[in-house]
Amino acid sequence: MKSTELINLIKNDNESETIEYKTGLKDAKTIGQYISALGNSALAANIPYAYLIWGVKDLTKEIVGTDFDPYTEKAIVENKKGKSNKSNISLTFYLNKFIDPKLNLIWDKCEIKGKKMVCLTIDVQHLNQPLKFMGIDYIRVGTSNQKLNLFPEKERRIWESFESSKFELAFAKTGLTFKQLFEYLDLDFYVKHINENLNNDSSLKQSLIDNNIISQVGEDIFNITNLGAYTLAKNLQDFAALQDRSIFITRYQGNMKLANASYNEIEKAGIMVSFDKILKDIMDHIPYVEDYDDGIRKDVYKFPIIAVRELLANALVHQDFTISGMRPMVEIFDNRLVISNPGIPLIEPLRFLDVPPRSRNPELANILSKFHITESRGTGIDKVVYSLEEAHLPAVEILSKGTTATQVTIREEKAFSELAITEKNESIYWDASLKYVNDMKISNSSIRKTFNLSDKDASQVSKAIASSLEAHLIKPYDKNASKRYMEYIPYWGMAVQDIYHE
Repeated sequence: MKSTELINLIKNDNESETIEYKTGLKDAKTIGQYISALGNSALAANIPYAYLIWGVKDLTKEIVGTDFDPYTEKAIVENKKGKSNKSNISLTFYLNKFIDPKLNLIWDKCEIKGKKMVCLTIDVQHLNQPLKFMGIDYIRVGTSNQKLNLFPEKERRIWESFESSKFELAFAKTGLTFKQLFEYLDLDFYVKHINENLNNDSSLKQSLIDNNIISQVGEDIFNITNLGAYTLAKNLQDFAALQDRSIFITRYQGNMKLANASYNEIEKAGIMVSFDKILKDIMDHIPYVEDYDDGIRKDVYKFPIIAVRELLANALVHQDFTISGMRPMVEIFDNRLVISNPGIPLIEPLRFLDVPPRSRNPELANILSKFHITESRGTGIDKVVYSLEEAHLPAVEILSKGTTATQVTIREEKAFSELAITEKNESIYWDASLKYVNDMKISNSSIRKTFNLSDKDASQVSKAIASSLEAHLIKPYDKNASKRYMEYIPYWGMAVQDIYHE
């Protein structure tokens, strides 16, 4: 890993279940436990790499350097009397001896601002069982290492992860002729929207194969992949593995699930074929007001369609297909809209705006991008934040529900003074993040403009800024600036003092 890549990794990621920062750790046994715990956490999260980095303080992420060298360090081992002594066994040999199964450990040394750094990349892409050290599997719980057998749910997720990457390309229906493909898949929709010159059967077959919609296994024998079925099925009920993956839309009368549901709908067609219909069904059940500006009636929905569309697409593309018994859901209440999907985010939700997108379903993400349902460049959350601000709505709320689901909520309009403290904090944070990725900062004045407040509200905004600072969601761009000219950036942004003391 180059120093520039390491700098970006440190800037973009705090300590987590797949990243650990150290300064002087040299004990081989402890390092081995970290490798097992970090690697297994990467497996559970369906991501290819975990990292153990020397030369960084864990809380502040201050780069201080290290004197640790994996190639010269010797392992400390216990003798027959149980005493620990430094041996002549190299640390890397010792680690490889006791790690099972064997995997690719990538040791990189570099310098950042004259400070020596070491990065261990733990590559788990080719593992098919949990990672053990000295016969014991470990797992990260928050930022601590624990024995995996104490957390059966995490262990289950690890075993399921070995099948997750295969799900998209596994076969949903086999042994079909080319003519039979048209019975199960809406290939007329495909031809119309793929933006390719498909003027004969041969070109259509090749396009479907290239996009992993089908696989050819004989002269006129084809298999439909789960990817092909989930996106293009005329009826998902024709595919046993996908029958419970269609999206469920519910409209409640009131603000509680205890209220009667006035509308329940399960969309049965593939998600590309039915996406526009799903979006229309949702918008048709969102409360709206009639606006007669310029004498022309216009229905103004309580929640902006662009935010609903992006959140819907994200729920579909980022769901975890290894979790059974759950489906993407949209729940519409009088005062809020809740969209949920199986699987927790691969990126810390607060970093959705600045960290490059990661997908657990790369083939699904690719085909949805080709059909303009999602964007590979990851601007969906930008549109959500901006459209909610434009509509003067509270910030989006993104929550991980245990280890199995993600829930996203957008709420009806409230006056800034009526927002709860956490809602103000989140609104200011997302505003700061959106502006920062567009090379801007926030201030008391800009916040008032964003949330349609007057100069009389300056004191109220100052209190809200102070609360966001206390919650460590934002920080001053230049802490030495006068109060009148103080500007703020998200907590992960690069402040003036960071630039000159990196």
